[in-house]
Amino acid sequence: MLSQTIRYVLTSTVTGGTRAAKHVFSSMVYSVLRAPMSYFDTTPMGRILNRFTYDMDVVDILLTQSMSMFMISCSWYFAGVIVMCTILPWIALAIFPVTVIYWVLMLHYRKSGSDLQRLDAVSRSPIQAMISEGKECCHLIFQ
Repeated sequence: MLSQTIRYVLTSTVTGGTRAAKHVFSSMVYSVLRAPMSYFDTTPMGRILNRFTYDMDVVDILLTQSMSMFMISCSWYFAGVIVMCTILPWIALAIFPVTVIYWVLMLHYRKSGSDLQRLDAVSRSPIQAMISEGKECCHLIFQ
């Protein structure tokens, strides 16, 4: 019974990640195809390519892996807390402050982590723009 529940939860995580990736990709394509020409004049081609390559890779692969790891970690955490509190009830007094400190540190990391990912994406865009422009103009170079 427990193994069937775990299998169902993990399977629904994978299918949910696939559905999310399809939805994000469809909305990205729709938005880019409906964008005005001024958007393409002001946004480098490398940044647009970056959205369709690296960001979709993150949604396709890392989202599903992260959700699976999150569910496994939560189940291990709750199982560990239940076992510890069953064996030594006084440990519940120590678990609560440690959990609060961990939660505060996690929130701090999430704020700085998103800024670091944004800087990484911006620094990657010029490289992809140079590669795509080189591919577009290679017939002129070799004439």
